[in-house]
Amino acid sequence: MSRGCVFLLGLVLAVLVSPLAQALPEHTWVVAIGHDQGAPNEVGLLFAEQDARAFTDVLRQHGGVSSRRTMLLLGDDAASVRRALQDVNAAIRAQAGAGHPTALVVFYSGHADATALHLGGTELPLEELKTLVAGSPAGVRLLVLDACRSGSVTRVKGVNAAESFDISLNNNIATEGLAILTSSAAGESSQESDELRGSFFTHHLMNALRGAADHDDDGKVTLTEAYGYAYTQTLRSSGQTVALQHPTYSWEVKGRGELVLSTPAETQGKMGRLRLGSSSLYLILEGRRGGPVVAEVSPQGNRRELSLPAGHYFVQQRSADEYREYQVALAAGAVADVASLPFETVRYDRLVRRRGGEKRYTHHVDLLGGAQGQMLAGDGIAPQLRVGYGLDFDWGSVGVRLRGMRSQSSGLDGLLPRTHDELGLGLTLQRFVDLQPVSLAFGLFVEGVYHRQSFDTQRVSPDRQALGAAFGGILSVERHLGAGLALRLEGGPVTGLFQRAVMKNGVASDERELATPLTWWGAGGLVWRR
Repeated sequence: MSRGCVFLLGLVLAVLVSPLAQALPEHTWVVAIGHDQGAPNEVGLLFAEQDARAFTDVLRQHGGVSSRRTMLLLGDDAASVRRALQDVNAAIRAQAGAGHPTALVVFYSGHADATALHLGGTELPLEELKTLVAGSPAGVRLLVLDACRSGSVTRVKGVNAAESFDISLNNNIATEGLAILTSSAAGESSQESDELRGSFFTHHLMNALRGAADHDDDGKVTLTEAYGYAYTQTLRSSGQTVALQHPTYSWEVKGRGELVLSTPAETQGKMGRLRLGSSSLYLILEGRRGGPVVAEVSPQGNRRELSLPAGHYFVQQRSADEYREYQVALAAGAVADVASLPFETVRYDRLVRRRGGEKRYTHHVDLLGGAQGQMLAGDGIAPQLRVGYGLDFDWGSVGVRLRGMRSQSSGLDGLLPRTHDELGLGLTLQRFVDLQPVSLAFGLFVEGVYHRQSFDTQRVSPDRQALGAAFGGILSVERHLGAGLALRLEGGPVTGLFQRAVMKNGVASDERELATPLTWWGAGGLVWRR
Protein backbone atom coordinates (compact mmCIF):
# COMPACT_ATOMS: atom_id res chain seq x y z
CA MET A 1 0.00 0.00 0.00
CA SER A 2 1.33 3.40 -0.97
CA ARG A 3 0.99 6.23 1.57
CA GLY A 4 2.67 9.62 1.49
CA CYS A 5 2.45 13.55 1.40
CA VAL A 6 -0.33 16.08 1.93
CA PHE A 7 -3.05 17.69 -0.24
CA LEU A 8 -5.02 20.72 -1.78
CA LEU A 9 -8.81 20.36 -2.47
CA GLY A 10 -11.65 21.08 0.01
CA LEU A 11 -15.39 20.44 0.21
CA VAL A 12 -17.79 22.18 2.61
CA LEU A 13 -19.86 19.68 4.64
CA ALA A 14 -23.60 19.71 5.39
CA VAL A 15 -24.70 16.74 7.54
CA LEU A 16 -28.27 15.64 8.18
CA VAL A 17 -28.67 14.76 11.86
CA SER A 18 -31.60 12.68 13.05
CA PRO A 19 -33.25 13.63 16.34
CA LEU A 20 -32.96 9.97 17.39
CA ALA A 21 -29.42 9.56 18.71
CA GLN A 22 -27.95 6.92 20.98
CA ALA A 23 -24.43 6.33 22.27
CA LEU A 24 -22.48 3.12 21.93
CA PRO A 25 -23.94 0.66 24.45
CA GLU A 26 -22.05 -0.22 27.60
CA HIS A 27 -21.28 -3.66 26.17
CA THR A 28 -19.26 -2.46 23.18
CA TRP A 29 -16.25 -4.44 21.98
CA VAL A 30 -13.45 -2.83 19.95
CA VAL A 31 -10.97 -4.86 17.93
CA ALA A 32 -8.22 -2.67 16.45
CA ILE A 33 -5.82 -4.35 14.02
CA GLY A 34 -2.62 -2.71 12.82
CA HIS A 35 0.17 -4.20 10.74
CA ASP A 36 3.10 -2.24 9.27
CA GLN A 37 4.22 -5.18 7.12
CA GLY A 38 2.26 -6.61 4.22
CA ALA A 39 3.22 -9.00 1.45
CA PRO A 40 6.95 -9.62 0.86
CA ASN A 41 6.95 -7.29 -2.18
CA GLU A 42 5.25 -4.39 -0.37
CA VAL A 43 7.06 -1.48 1.23
CA GLY A 44 6.74 -1.42 5.00
CA LEU A 45 4.47 1.21 6.53
CA LEU A 46 5.44 3.51 9.37
CA PHE A 47 2.20 4.34 11.12
CA ALA A 48 -0.38 1.56 10.60
CA GLU A 49 0.10 0.05 14.06
CA GLN A 50 0.21 3.52 15.59
CA ASP A 51 -3.13 4.30 13.89
CA ALA A 52 -4.74 1.23 15.48
CA ARG A 53 -3.49 2.26 18.91
CA ALA A 54 -4.81 5.83 18.42
CA PHE A 55 -8.24 4.54 17.38
CA THR A 56 -8.65 2.52 20.59
CA ASP A 57 -7.42 5.46 22.70
CA VAL A 58 -10.01 7.82 21.23
CA LEU A 59 -12.91 5.40 21.71
CA ARG A 60 -11.86 4.79 25.32
CA GLN A 61 -11.44 8.51 26.06
CA HIS A 62 -14.50 9.83 24.23
CA GLY A 63 -16.69 6.86 23.35
CA GLY A 64 -17.05 5.35 26.82
CA VAL A 65 -15.62 2.00 25.68
CA SER A 66 -14.18 -0.06 28.52
CA SER A 67 -10.52 -1.11 28.36
CA ARG A 68 -11.69 -4.62 29.32
CA ARG A 69 -13.57 -4.88 26.02
CA THR A 70 -10.79 -3.44 23.85
CA MET A 71 -8.50 -5.77 21.92
CA LEU A 72 -5.40 -4.34 20.21
CA LEU A 73 -3.76 -6.63 17.62
CA LEU A 74 -0.42 -5.22 16.40
CA GLY A 75 1.66 -7.21 13.93
CA ASP A 76 -0.54 -10.35 14.24
CA ASP A 77 -1.00 -12.77 11.33
CA ALA A 78 -4.28 -13.68 9.64
CA ALA A 79 -4.92 -16.74 11.82
CA SER A 80 -4.56 -14.70 15.01
CA VAL A 81 -6.93 -12.00 13.74
CA ARG A 82 -9.50 -14.59 12.69
CA ARG A 83 -9.32 -16.32 16.08
CA ALA A 84 -9.61 -13.01 17.96
CA LEU A 85 -12.75 -12.02 16.08
CA GLN A 86 -14.30 -15.42 16.70
CA ASP A 87 -13.55 -15.12 20.44
CA VAL A 88 -15.03 -11.65 20.61
CA ASN A 89 -18.19 -12.81 18.82
CA ALA A 90 -18.53 -15.60 21.38
CA ALA A 91 -18.29 -13.07 24.23
CA ILE A 92 -20.86 -10.84 22.55
CA ARG A 93 -23.22 -13.78 22.06
CA ALA A 94 -23.19 -14.41 25.82
CA GLN A 95 -24.06 -10.79 26.62
CA ALA A 96 -26.68 -10.55 23.87
CA GLY A 97 -28.29 -13.71 25.24
CA ALA A 98 -28.60 -11.99 28.63
CA GLY A 99 -30.57 -9.16 26.99
CA HIS A 100 -27.82 -6.50 27.00
CA PRO A 101 -27.52 -4.13 24.01
CA THR A 102 -24.21 -4.84 22.29
CA ALA A 103 -21.95 -3.35 19.64
CA LEU A 104 -18.81 -4.43 17.78
CA VAL A 105 -16.32 -1.98 16.26
CA VAL A 106 -13.52 -3.43 14.11
CA PHE A 107 -10.72 -1.18 12.80
CA TYR A 108 -7.91 -2.17 10.43
CA SER A 109 -4.90 -0.17 9.23
CA GLY A 110 -2.33 -1.77 6.98
CA HIS A 111 -1.68 -3.26 3.56
CA ALA A 112 -4.46 -4.73 1.42
CA ASP A 113 -5.60 -5.27 -2.12
CA ALA A 114 -9.07 -5.62 -3.61
CA THR A 115 -9.52 -9.13 -2.18
CA ALA A 116 -7.61 -9.49 1.11
CA LEU A 117 -5.82 -7.87 4.03
CA HIS A 118 -2.06 -8.42 3.90
CA LEU A 119 -0.80 -9.30 7.37
CA GLY A 120 2.93 -9.90 7.46
CA GLY A 121 3.00 -12.39 4.60
CA THR A 122 -0.41 -13.89 5.41
CA GLU A 123 -3.79 -12.95 3.98
CA LEU A 124 -7.28 -12.56 5.43
CA PRO A 125 -9.88 -12.38 2.65
CA LEU A 126 -12.00 -9.23 2.78
CA GLU A 127 -15.18 -11.24 2.31
CA GLU A 128 -14.27 -13.41 5.29
CA LEU A 129 -13.61 -10.32 7.41
CA LYS A 130 -16.90 -8.81 6.34
CA THR A 131 -18.70 -12.06 7.17
CA LEU A 132 -17.13 -12.19 10.64
CA VAL A 133 -18.31 -8.64 11.34
CA ALA A 134 -21.68 -8.81 9.60
CA GLY A 135 -22.45 -12.18 11.20
CA SER A 136 -21.60 -11.02 14.71
CA PRO A 137 -24.47 -11.26 17.23
CA ALA A 138 -23.84 -7.60 18.18
CA GLY A 139 -26.79 -5.33 17.54
CA VAL A 140 -24.59 -2.66 15.92
CA ARG A 141 -21.55 -3.60 13.85
CA LEU A 142 -19.07 -1.04 12.52
CA LEU A 143 -16.15 -2.00 10.28
CA VAL A 144 -13.52 0.68 9.51
CA LEU A 145 -10.85 -0.18 6.93
CA ASP A 146 -7.87 2.10 6.31
CA ALA A 147 -6.23 0.23 3.46
CA CYS A 148 -5.67 0.43 -0.29
CA ARG A 149 -8.60 -0.52 -2.51
CA SER A 150 -10.68 -1.18 0.61
CA GLY A 151 -13.69 0.37 -1.14
CA SER A 152 -14.26 -2.95 -2.87
CA VAL A 153 -16.16 -4.16 0.25
CA THR A 154 -18.65 -1.29 0.02
CA ARG A 155 -20.87 0.14 -2.61
CA VAL A 156 -20.54 3.91 -2.81
CA LYS A 157 -23.96 5.42 -2.37
CA GLY A 158 -25.76 8.47 -1.07
CA VAL A 159 -22.88 10.93 -1.51
CA ASN A 160 -24.23 13.73 -3.66
CA ALA A 161 -21.74 16.40 -4.76
CA ALA A 162 -24.06 19.33 -5.45
CA GLU A 163 -22.99 22.60 -7.05
CA SER A 164 -22.39 24.03 -3.58
CA PHE A 165 -20.15 21.03 -2.75
CA ASP A 166 -22.42 19.93 0.11
CA ILE A 167 -22.45 16.25 1.08
CA SER A 168 -25.71 14.62 2.13
CA LEU A 169 -25.82 11.13 3.61
CA ASN A 170 -29.12 9.51 2.73
CA ASN A 171 -29.10 6.69 5.30
CA ASN A 172 -28.71 6.71 9.10
CA ILE A 173 -27.38 3.89 11.25
CA ALA A 174 -30.10 2.38 13.40
CA THR A 175 -30.37 0.48 16.67
CA GLU A 176 -29.42 -2.61 14.72
CA GLY A 177 -27.36 -2.84 11.57
CA LEU A 178 -23.98 -2.94 9.86
CA ALA A 179 -21.95 0.09 8.79
CA ILE A 180 -18.69 -0.07 6.84
CA LEU A 181 -16.31 2.87 6.37
CA THR A 182 -13.29 2.62 4.09
CA SER A 183 -10.41 5.04 3.60
CA SER A 184 -10.45 4.83 -0.20
CA ALA A 185 -12.60 3.73 -3.09
CA ALA A 186 -11.98 0.51 -4.99
CA GLY A 187 -8.79 0.86 -7.03
CA GLU A 188 -7.43 3.81 -4.99
CA SER A 189 -4.42 3.92 -2.69
CA SER A 190 -4.70 5.01 0.93
CA GLN A 191 -1.87 7.27 1.99
CA GLU A 192 0.30 8.00 5.01
CA SER A 193 1.71 11.41 5.93
CA ASP A 194 5.08 11.82 7.62
CA GLU A 195 3.99 15.22 8.91
CA LEU A 196 0.79 13.86 10.49
CA ARG A 197 2.56 10.68 11.66
CA GLY A 198 -0.34 8.58 10.43
CA SER A 199 -2.67 7.98 7.53
CA PHE A 200 -4.78 10.85 6.25
CA PHE A 201 -8.06 9.01 6.79
CA THR A 202 -7.38 7.78 10.33
CA HIS A 203 -5.95 11.14 11.38
CA HIS A 204 -9.08 12.98 10.26
CA LEU A 205 -11.40 10.30 11.67
CA MET A 206 -9.70 10.60 15.09
CA ASN A 207 -10.08 14.38 15.07
CA ALA A 208 -13.71 14.00 14.05
CA LEU A 209 -14.29 11.89 17.18
CA ARG A 210 -12.39 14.43 19.33
CA GLY A 211 -15.02 17.01 18.42
CA ALA A 212 -13.99 18.51 15.07
CA ALA A 213 -17.04 16.93 13.38
CA ASP A 214 -19.62 18.22 15.90
CA HIS A 215 -21.62 20.06 13.25
CA ASP A 216 -24.69 20.80 15.43
CA ASP A 217 -22.76 21.79 18.61
CA ASP A 218 -24.52 19.22 20.81
CA GLY A 219 -21.27 17.89 22.28
CA LYS A 220 -21.72 14.54 20.49
CA VAL A 221 -20.26 13.14 17.28
CA THR A 222 -22.46 10.75 15.32
CA LEU A 223 -21.33 8.19 12.79
CA THR A 224 -22.78 10.37 10.03
CA GLU A 225 -20.89 13.45 11.23
CA ALA A 226 -17.64 11.49 11.65
CA TYR A 227 -17.80 10.01 8.16
CA GLY A 228 -18.74 13.31 6.54
CA TYR A 229 -15.85 15.12 8.21
CA ALA A 230 -13.32 12.37 7.46
CA TYR A 231 -14.44 12.28 3.83
CA THR A 232 -14.08 16.03 3.34
CA GLN A 233 -10.72 16.35 5.08
CA THR A 234 -9.21 13.24 3.49
CA LEU A 235 -10.19 14.55 0.08
CA ARG A 236 -8.66 17.96 0.92
CA SER A 237 -5.42 16.43 2.18
CA SER A 238 -5.03 13.97 -0.69
CA GLY A 239 -5.59 16.83 -3.13
CA GLN A 240 -1.99 17.84 -2.47
CA THR A 241 -0.59 14.44 -3.50
CA VAL A 242 -0.42 12.57 -6.78
CA ALA A 243 -3.89 11.00 -6.39
CA LEU A 244 -7.16 11.87 -4.70
CA GLN A 245 -8.43 9.50 -2.03
CA HIS A 246 -12.21 9.08 -1.66
CA PRO A 247 -13.43 7.35 1.53
CA THR A 248 -16.56 5.24 1.03
CA TYR A 249 -19.35 3.96 3.26
CA SER A 250 -22.08 1.36 3.30
CA TRP A 251 -25.08 1.33 5.68
CA GLU A 252 -27.11 -1.87 6.00
CA VAL A 253 -29.69 -0.97 8.62
CA LYS A 254 -33.02 -1.79 10.17
CA GLY A 255 -35.14 1.20 11.21
CA ARG A 256 -33.75 4.68 11.63
CA GLY A 257 -31.64 6.49 14.18
CA GLU A 258 -28.21 8.02 14.77
CA LEU A 259 -25.31 6.22 16.40
CA VAL A 260 -23.22 8.48 18.64
CA LEU A 261 -19.58 7.38 18.51
CA SER A 262 -18.12 9.94 20.94
CA THR A 263 -19.09 12.65 23.42
CA PRO A 264 -16.06 14.98 23.44
CA ALA A 265 -17.94 17.66 25.43
CA GLU A 266 -17.92 15.34 28.46
CA THR A 267 -14.25 15.75 29.34
CA GLN A 268 -13.01 13.30 31.93
CA GLY A 269 -9.77 12.50 33.71
CA LYS A 270 -6.79 14.25 32.17
CA MET A 271 -8.68 15.64 29.16
CA GLY A 272 -9.42 19.30 28.41
CA ARG A 273 -11.28 21.11 25.62
CA LEU A 274 -9.51 23.41 23.18
CA ARG A 275 -11.92 25.98 21.74
CA LEU A 276 -10.68 27.24 18.39
CA GLY A 277 -11.52 30.61 16.86
CA SER A 278 -13.09 31.50 13.53
CA SER A 279 -13.61 28.89 10.83
CA SER A 280 -10.15 28.05 9.47
CA LEU A 281 -7.67 25.26 9.05
CA TYR A 282 -5.73 24.71 12.30
CA LEU A 283 -2.45 22.90 12.87
CA ILE A 284 -1.95 21.82 16.49
CA LEU A 285 1.49 20.73 17.69
CA GLU A 286 2.53 19.25 20.99
CA GLY A 287 4.57 21.67 23.12
CA ARG A 288 6.03 24.41 20.96
CA ARG A 289 6.76 25.14 17.30
CA GLY A 290 8.43 22.13 15.74
CA GLY A 291 6.80 19.64 18.11
CA PRO A 292 4.93 16.51 16.96
CA VAL A 293 1.69 17.14 15.04
CA VAL A 294 -1.34 16.43 17.21
CA ALA A 295 -4.07 17.47 14.79
CA GLU A 296 -4.71 19.18 11.48
CA VAL A 297 -8.37 20.18 11.69
CA SER A 298 -11.09 22.31 10.13
CA PRO A 299 -13.62 22.10 12.98
CA GLN A 300 -17.36 22.17 12.23
CA GLY A 301 -20.16 24.00 14.04
CA ASN A 302 -19.98 27.27 15.95
CA ARG A 303 -18.18 26.20 19.13
CA ARG A 304 -15.34 24.46 17.26
CA GLU A 305 -14.02 22.52 20.24
CA LEU A 306 -11.49 19.71 20.28
CA SER A 307 -10.96 17.40 23.26
CA LEU A 308 -7.26 16.79 23.95
CA PRO A 309 -5.09 15.55 26.83
CA ALA A 310 -4.08 18.30 29.25
CA GLY A 311 -0.75 19.87 28.33
CA HIS A 312 0.92 22.63 26.34
CA TYR A 313 0.15 23.12 22.65
CA PHE A 314 1.27 25.29 19.76
CA VAL A 315 -1.76 26.27 17.64
CA GLN A 316 -1.39 27.68 14.14
CA GLN A 317 -4.49 29.18 12.50
CA ARG A 318 -4.12 29.35 8.73
CA SER A 319 -6.10 32.05 6.92
CA ALA A 320 -5.97 33.31 3.35
CA ASP A 321 -2.97 35.64 3.71
CA GLU A 322 -1.40 34.98 7.11
CA TYR A 323 -0.99 32.58 10.02
CA ARG A 324 -1.88 33.30 13.64
CA GLU A 325 0.18 31.39 16.15
CA TYR A 326 -0.80 30.74 19.77
CA GLN A 327 0.77 29.06 22.78
CA VAL A 328 -1.92 27.27 24.78
CA ALA A 329 -1.80 25.72 28.24
CA LEU A 330 -4.71 23.25 28.46
CA ALA A 331 -5.71 22.15 31.96
CA ALA A 332 -7.59 18.92 32.77
CA GLY A 333 -11.36 19.45 32.82
CA ALA A 334 -11.03 23.05 31.59
CA VAL A 335 -11.78 24.90 28.35
CA ALA A 336 -8.99 26.94 26.73
CA ASP A 337 -10.33 29.53 24.24
CA VAL A 338 -7.68 30.68 21.76
CA ALA A 339 -9.73 33.80 20.99
CA SER A 340 -8.80 35.14 24.44
CA LEU A 341 -5.07 34.43 24.05
CA PRO A 342 -2.30 36.63 22.59
CA PHE A 343 -0.99 35.58 19.21
CA GLU A 344 1.78 36.28 16.76
CA THR A 345 0.83 37.09 13.17
CA VAL A 346 3.05 35.47 10.56
CA ARG A 347 2.56 36.52 6.96
CA TYR A 348 2.99 34.13 4.06
CA ASP A 349 6.14 35.87 2.80
CA ARG A 350 7.82 35.11 6.14
CA LEU A 351 6.46 31.56 6.10
CA VAL A 352 7.90 30.97 2.65
CA ARG A 353 11.28 32.33 3.70
CA ARG A 354 11.50 29.94 6.64
CA ARG A 355 10.17 27.02 4.59
CA GLY A 356 6.85 26.85 6.38
CA GLY A 357 3.23 27.02 5.28
CA GLU A 358 1.68 25.74 2.10
CA LYS A 359 3.01 28.20 -0.51
CA ARG A 360 6.32 27.81 -2.31
CA TYR A 361 6.52 31.52 -3.13
CA THR A 362 4.65 34.81 -2.79
CA HIS A 363 4.24 37.77 -5.14
CA HIS A 364 4.95 41.39 -4.35
CA VAL A 365 4.47 44.75 -6.07
CA ASP A 366 6.19 47.92 -4.88
CA LEU A 367 5.86 51.64 -5.62
CA LEU A 368 8.63 53.86 -4.26
CA GLY A 369 9.78 57.44 -4.63
CA GLY A 370 13.22 58.74 -3.78
CA ALA A 371 16.37 60.45 -5.00
CA GLN A 372 19.76 59.70 -6.49
CA GLY A 373 23.05 61.49 -6.01
CA GLN A 374 24.87 63.26 -8.80
CA MET A 375 25.68 60.99 -11.72
CA LEU A 376 26.74 63.71 -14.21
CA ALA A 377 28.81 66.71 -13.22
CA GLY A 378 26.53 69.65 -12.57
CA ASP A 379 23.28 67.63 -12.31
CA GLY A 380 23.05 67.54 -8.52
CA ILE A 381 20.59 65.37 -6.61
CA ALA A 382 17.71 64.13 -8.78
CA PRO A 383 14.26 62.77 -7.82
CA GLN A 384 13.20 59.35 -9.08
CA LEU A 385 10.10 57.13 -9.15
CA ARG A 386 10.19 53.34 -9.27
CA VAL A 387 7.69 50.49 -9.70
CA GLY A 388 8.62 46.84 -9.29
CA TYR A 389 7.34 43.28 -9.23
CA GLY A 390 8.98 40.27 -7.59
CA LEU A 391 8.73 36.76 -6.22
CA ASP A 392 9.76 35.72 -2.70
CA PHE A 393 11.20 32.20 -2.34
CA ASP A 394 12.73 30.46 0.66
CA TRP A 395 16.24 31.12 -0.67
CA GLY A 396 15.70 34.78 -1.62
CA SER A 397 13.66 37.32 -3.57
CA VAL A 398 14.01 38.11 -7.26
CA GLY A 399 12.36 41.03 -9.00
CA VAL A 400 12.16 43.32 -11.98
CA ARG A 401 11.88 47.10 -11.64
CA LEU A 402 11.27 50.12 -13.85
CA ARG A 403 12.84 53.42 -12.79
CA GLY A 404 12.35 56.94 -14.07
CA MET A 405 14.42 60.00 -13.11
CA ARG A 406 14.75 63.61 -14.23
CA SER A 407 17.30 66.25 -13.27
CA GLN A 408 17.55 69.87 -14.43
CA SER A 409 20.61 72.09 -14.16
CA SER A 410 22.44 75.02 -15.78
CA GLY A 411 25.62 73.08 -16.43
CA LEU A 412 29.01 73.55 -14.88
CA ASP A 413 29.33 77.16 -16.06
CA GLY A 414 25.68 78.04 -15.54
CA LEU A 415 25.32 79.09 -19.17
CA LEU A 416 23.73 76.00 -20.71
CA PRO A 417 20.44 74.94 -19.01
CA ARG A 418 19.70 71.29 -19.63
CA THR A 419 17.39 68.42 -18.69
CA HIS A 420 18.72 64.91 -18.10
CA ASP A 421 16.18 62.04 -18.24
CA GLU A 422 16.94 58.45 -17.27
CA LEU A 423 14.78 55.36 -17.79
CA GLY A 424 16.11 52.18 -16.23
CA LEU A 425 14.88 48.59 -16.43
CA GLY A 426 16.62 46.11 -14.18
CA LEU A 427 16.71 42.95 -12.10
CA THR A 428 17.10 42.63 -8.33
CA LEU A 429 18.25 39.81 -6.07
CA GLN A 430 17.75 40.10 -2.31
CA ARG A 431 17.97 38.04 0.84
CA PHE A 432 15.60 38.84 3.75
CA VAL A 433 16.22 38.45 7.46
CA ASP A 434 12.98 38.54 9.46
CA LEU A 435 13.13 40.20 12.86
CA GLN A 436 10.48 41.59 15.17
CA PRO A 437 8.86 43.88 14.18
CA VAL A 438 10.69 44.49 10.87
CA SER A 439 12.35 42.58 8.06
CA LEU A 440 15.81 43.52 6.83
CA ALA A 441 17.16 42.76 3.37
CA PHE A 442 20.40 43.08 1.45
CA GLY A 443 21.15 42.41 -2.18
CA LEU A 444 22.21 43.66 -5.59
CA PHE A 445 20.62 45.15 -8.67
CA VAL A 446 21.69 45.56 -12.28
CA GLU A 447 19.84 47.56 -14.93
CA GLY A 448 20.02 48.84 -18.46
CA VAL A 449 19.60 52.63 -18.69
CA TYR A 450 18.43 54.95 -21.45
CA HIS A 451 19.87 58.50 -21.13
CA ARG A 452 18.58 61.59 -22.86
CA GLN A 453 19.94 65.14 -22.55
CA SER A 454 18.10 68.11 -23.96
CA PHE A 455 19.20 71.76 -24.00
CA ASP A 456 17.26 75.00 -24.09
CA THR A 457 18.75 75.90 -27.49
CA GLN A 458 19.86 73.71 -30.35
CA ARG A 459 22.19 76.38 -31.68
CA VAL A 460 24.72 75.67 -28.93
CA SER A 461 24.37 71.92 -28.54
CA PRO A 462 21.99 69.35 -30.03
CA ASP A 463 20.04 66.89 -27.87
CA ARG A 464 21.92 63.70 -27.00
CA GLN A 465 20.83 60.10 -26.40
CA ALA A 466 22.79 57.12 -25.14
CA LEU A 467 22.45 53.66 -23.66
CA GLY A 468 24.24 52.60 -20.53
CA ALA A 469 24.06 50.40 -17.48
CA ALA A 470 24.01 50.73 -13.71
CA PHE A 471 24.57 48.35 -10.85
CA GLY A 472 24.71 48.68 -7.10
CA GLY A 473 23.80 47.41 -3.68
CA ILE A 474 20.48 47.28 -1.83
CA LEU A 475 19.93 47.68 1.90
CA SER A 476 16.29 47.83 2.95
CA VAL A 477 13.98 47.62 5.94
CA GLU A 478 10.26 46.71 5.85
CA ARG A 479 7.51 47.17 8.42
CA HIS A 480 4.23 45.30 7.92
CA LEU A 481 1.15 47.55 8.03
CA GLY A 482 -1.65 45.02 7.52
CA ALA A 483 -3.78 43.71 4.62
CA GLY A 484 -0.62 42.62 2.80
CA LEU A 485 0.86 46.14 2.80
CA ALA A 486 4.29 47.04 4.14
CA LEU A 487 6.31 50.25 4.40
CA ARG A 488 9.76 49.96 2.82
CA LEU A 489 12.81 52.20 3.12
CA GLU A 490 15.90 51.31 1.11
CA GLY A 491 19.06 52.67 -0.42
CA GLY A 492 22.69 51.93 -1.19
CA PRO A 493 25.61 52.69 -3.48
CA VAL A 494 25.23 52.79 -7.27
CA THR A 495 27.61 53.20 -10.14
CA GLY A 496 26.80 54.01 -13.76
CA LEU A 497 28.43 52.81 -16.92
CA PHE A 498 27.98 55.01 -20.01
CA GLN A 499 29.73 57.02 -22.74
CA ARG A 500 30.08 60.77 -22.26
CA ALA A 501 31.41 63.56 -24.43
CA VAL A 502 34.96 64.82 -23.89
CA MET A 503 35.11 68.55 -23.15
CA LYS A 504 37.83 70.57 -24.92
CA ASN A 505 38.24 74.26 -24.10
CA GLY A 506 34.77 74.23 -22.50
CA VAL A 507 33.12 72.78 -25.61
CA ALA A 508 31.88 69.22 -26.12
CA SER A 509 33.88 67.45 -28.81
CA ASP A 510 32.94 64.45 -30.92
CA GLU A 511 35.17 62.22 -28.78
CA ARG A 512 33.64 59.89 -26.17
CA GLU A 513 34.99 58.36 -22.98
CA LEU A 514 33.68 55.62 -20.66
CA ALA A 515 32.33 57.08 -17.43
CA THR A 516 31.86 55.06 -14.22
CA PRO A 517 30.71 57.56 -11.57
CA LEU A 518 29.95 56.27 -8.07
CA THR A 519 27.10 57.80 -6.08
CA TRP A 520 24.19 56.88 -3.80
CA TRP A 521 20.47 56.34 -4.05
CA GLY A 522 17.55 56.10 -1.60
CA ALA A 523 13.81 55.48 -1.82
CA GLY A 524 10.73 54.82 0.29
CA GLY A 525 7.18 53.68 -0.34
CA LEU A 526 4.73 50.80 -0.15
CA VAL A 527 4.98 47.09 -0.91
CA TRP A 528 1.95 44.85 -1.38
CA ARG A 529 2.40 41.09 -1.03
CA ARG A 530 0.06 38.24 -1.84
